[in-house]
Amino acid sequence: MDAEKRLSRLEANIRSHDRLTPEVETALKDQYAVIARAMVADKTGLDLSDLSPAEEKIIQAVSEYVGLQKREGKNASRTLGQMQNRGLIEAAEVSVSKPKPTQGFQVLHDADRSDLSYEQIIVDHPEEFSARALWFARRTLGLPNVTDKPPASAETMTQERTEALLNWLWQRRDPVSETIPPFENAEAAAAIGMNDLSRFGRVQGNVQSRLDFACYLCGVPPLGLTAEAPFEKAWQSGEPGWDFPIAEMQEAARSWNWSREQFDLIRARTRELPGSASVSWKKEMAENLGAVRQWAEGLKSVDGGEGGTPRRNPPWTRDELILALDFYLQHREAIPNKSSDEVSQLSDEINTLAKRLGLSGSDTLRNPNGVYMKLMNFRSHDPNYTDQGKTGLTRGNREEKIIWDQFANDPERLRLLADTIRGGLSVEPEPGTESDEPEVAEAEEGRLVTRLHRTRERSRVIVQKKKAAFKKQHGRLFCEACGFDFVDVYGERGRGFIECHHTKPVHALRPGEMTSLNDLALLCANCHRMIHAQAPWLSMDQLMKLLSKQAE
Repeated sequence: MDAEKRLSRLEANIRSHDRLTPEVETALKDQYAVIARAMVADKTGLDLSDLSPAEEKIIQAVSEYVGLQKREGKNASRTLGQMQNRGLIEAAEVSVSKPKPTQGFQVLHDADRSDLSYEQIIVDHPEEFSARALWFARRTLGLPNVTDKPPASAETMTQERTEALLNWLWQRRDPVSETIPPFENAEAAAAIGMNDLSRFGRVQGNVQSRLDFACYLCGVPPLGLTAEAPFEKAWQSGEPGWDFPIAEMQEAARSWNWSREQFDLIRARTRELPGSASVSWKKEMAENLGAVRQWAEGLKSVDGGEGGTPRRNPPWTRDELILALDFYLQHREAIPNKSSDEVSQLSDEINTLAKRLGLSGSDTLRNPNGVYMKLMNFRSHDPNYTDQGKTGLTRGNREEKIIWDQFANDPERLRLLADTIRGGLSVEPEPGTESDEPEVAEAEEGRLVTRLHRTRERSRVIVQKKKAAFKKQHGRLFCEACGFDFVDVYGERGRGFIECHHTKPVHALRPGEMTSLNDLALLCANCHRMIHAQAPWLSMDQLMKLLSKQAE
C-alpha cells in the first residue's frame, strides 16, 4: 500500500472515531502536502531543487492543492500537465491571466490557504511575473490596480527577460569581428534587472538555458557559452557515458560570426518554447538524443577561416532561392520544422546545386538550419503570414524579395523552372560548360539553367544541322534579326560563320530533351549578345521590334 492510501485510511479511521481535532487535521494536511510534492516531482519531471522564492511557493501551492484534491477523491492532472509543459512560472502566469479566478484559488480559499494561491504568490513576488499577470492577481484578491483594464497581452516575464538578454548580447557584439566578448553571469543578470545573483541565479540560468535551447534548434553554438563560465549545473547531460563537450562548445560560441539574421531566428524560436528550459531539454534529450549529440559534437569541427574565425557562407544564388521558394509555396500553410525529412532533403538538393555552381563555405553551407532560416525569410514577404500581424525573419537579402515578386503569384511557372533546375543536376556537364561567360547576363531563371541554355546553343552537331538546313532553304547564312551576312562584309573569311541562339524559353528547357531545328535561330554576334546582355533576356520578337524602332 502506498503512502497516500495509508494516509487516507488513517484519516478515515480518525474521522470514524471522531478524533479529528484541529491539530490532527493540520498534521494530516502537512503529510498530504509532503506526499503531493513527491508526486509533483514524479509526474512533471521537474527539478525541484534550488528554486527561486516564487517557484518554491508555487510548489507548496500545487502540493497543497493536489493534496486537497486527493482527499476529495479528485485529481489535479490538468494542473500537473500545465506545469510539465510550461514550467512553474509560466504555468502560474497562464492560470491567473483569465477573466475568472482559478479553480485552484477557490479550493485553497475554501481550505483557508489563500496565502498559497497563485494570485497571492504573484503579488508577493511581482519581480518574477509580468505586469499583466500581476493585474489579474490583484483584481482576484480585491486589491486596487492603477488601470481599469489589464495591460495588453504580452509575453511572460520569462520571455521578456529572454529577449532582453538576447538584446544585451547583440549590443555587446563586436561589429568588426562579429564575435561576442566574454562576460560574467552576474553582469548579464544585472543587465536584465536581476542584481542579486544569489537570489535570482536559478532564474538567470533558466533564461540563458532557454537561449541555448533555441540556439540548438537553429544549429548555432550556444550563446550562453560566450560567458566566462557556465552556471554550475548547466550542461549536465544525464546520459551515462556521454557529456557535453563544453570546452569545444565554448570555443565555437566565442569565435562564431554572429549575424542579425541568426539573432532574429533565435528570438523567434524562444517565443515557441515553454517558460522552463528544463522542460525543453529533458524532452529533447529523451526523444532526440542523437540530434543533440550531433549538434554539440559538430561544434568541435567548426571550419575556421583565416585568423581562426569561421568562414562565412556565400550569398544565396537565384537558383537556390528558386528551389527554396518552390518548397515554401508547396508547404505554405505548414512549413516543416528544420529537423524534418522534408527540410533535410531540400538541404541535400540545394547543397548539390551549390557545389555544382562552384560555391564553397563552412561545414554549415546550406545545412538544414540555414535552409530553414531562408524559408523563414520568405515568410516576411508572404501576405498570408504578415497580414496576421506577424513579421517572419526579416534579415535576408534583396534577392529574396525579387524572387518572391517574380514567382510567388505564378507557382506553376516556378514549379516548371524548379523541375528544370533539379533535372539539370542529374546531367553530367560537358567539358568547358561549367564556367560562366562575363558577357552573358545570368537569366532570370538562374545560373544552372543559363549554362544549360548556352550548352545547347554551342552543341556542334545541332548547330551544324541548323546551318545546313538554313542554307538549303535560303542559299546563304545571315542574321535572322538584322540581316547581317558575314561573307558580304568579310569575304571568304566570313563564310560559314554565324552564331546559333536557342529560342525556347529558358524555364521550359528539360535536361535530355531533344532540341529541334525549329528551336534555333541564326544570329550575328552583336544581336546574340544583345539578347543575353541583360536579364530578362530578349525574345526574338522583342529583338526584332527593338531593331525596327532604332531604324525609324
